[in-house]
Amino acid sequence: MPEDAIPEGDESSRPRRWGYERFRDLFSARQLLGLETSARIIGRVKDLRLRRALATNFSDLLRYQNMLCRYDMMALKSLDIFSIHGFPVSYVQVESNLLGIRNGNALPVGSGGWVNIIEKYTKAKRYCTEPFEVAFRGKTKITVPMRGEWIGERNPERPEAAERRIDIRCASATDVTLPPSSLDAVLTDPPYFGMVQYGELMHFCYVWLRKLMGENFPGLELVTTRHADELTGNETAERGLEHFAEGLANVYGRMARALRPGAPLVFTYHHNQQDAYLAVGMAILDAGLTCSASLPCPAEMGGSIHIHGTGSSILDTVFVCRQSGTTPRASLFTDAAGLAEIMSAEVADLCAAGMKPTSGDIRCMALGHITRMAIWRLKPAWNPKLATTEKFAIFRKTMNGIATADALQKRLEKTEAPVPAVVGSLFAQDETRNFADAVAF
Repeated sequence: MPEDAIPEGDESSRPRRWGYERFRDLFSARQLLGLETSARIIGRVKDLRLRRALATNFSDLLRYQNMLCRYDMMALKSLDIFSIHGFPVSYVQVESNLLGIRNGNALPVGSGGWVNIIEKYTKAKRYCTEPFEVAFRGKTKITVPMRGEWIGERNPERPEAAERRIDIRCASATDVTLPPSSLDAVLTDPPYFGMVQYGELMHFCYVWLRKLMGENFPGLELVTTRHADELTGNETAERGLEHFAEGLANVYGRMARALRPGAPLVFTYHHNQQDAYLAVGMAILDAGLTCSASLPCPAEMGGSIHIHGTGSSILDTVFVCRQSGTTPRASLFTDAAGLAEIMSAEVADLCAAGMKPTSGDIRCMALGHITRMAIWRLKPAWNPKLATTEKFAIFRKTMNGIATADALQKRLEKTEAPVPAVVGSLFAQDETRNFADAVAF
């Protein structure tokens, strides 16, 4: 069991303020006994592949077997420590059964025990060989098998399938070198500036895993998950918006140079403050890319405990960036009126899909679209050699010259957007839209 001290940080200082000084203090004596015993059993497993699998399950178990968990009165089960992307300290603590409980049909009850964790892992591995999508027929949820698809290097259930090459690295994308024109696409989910302190949160599991698997295990060589160059805003570490923007620009520039002509760099982003989008716009422009689309996409359950009842957005903007290509002329706009027209249709589509967009959703959608159009305006004369603060000022002025999220939000709130019916298959391509009227870039 770890004796490591909980270091100061934007998020990790919270348990310290409540008197928790070491990671072991976050567990009851019974939990420490159970976790220590489990770790020793896993450590004796000879098969490395099986030991890795059990260690993965163990890291999930840690999230539920600690004294910062709370009880969900609606779902009747315990919530894991990261249910709010932080270190919550509650007046009432809940302790889950370590081994887990099964009901009369041998199905796991509640959450947080070994039975629940293994069941979850088994479903994940089964999905690798039989992936599916989820759709609805009325109110009935159905699964749609993806025939011929599978995930991994080899398909253990289809030995005749061709072997794939997979290269997974625990390394920084800010210093990777890839051959020019070697990538068909880049799909990524970068940090949303300072919204989640990834390094601080994951240190909670890391101190256990490093002892379990050994410090020579790939990815566990360092003493901590925290890095001075981590691309997140962090006041304790004195990492601000400039650090985030410059690092993101470095990553996107390296990826852009490795993309084939016309290939996309696609990423999701979510924030309700304009400043966070200044970094995104600068990174895209510094990489020599433009934004061919910004698509609102539901990304989180509205019932998630850290946002439930707050009006916060559950939408991400999916930014699609390329060096060259075309985009529909109808997706371009020059002012708030044009943006309102585009967003009215998008809000209607989201309503048709069963969502009820909040003011936070509308704000994030607007900032995504305004960022896209600011990139379009600035790309022809953009100078990546300017100081970061100067680039921020230019991008902010351009965004405000197109529209502001506050003004657009007021405009949309006064509009009753029509809600179209959902027609045909969820996965069928809409053939009625005509993209012939497109703009090249």
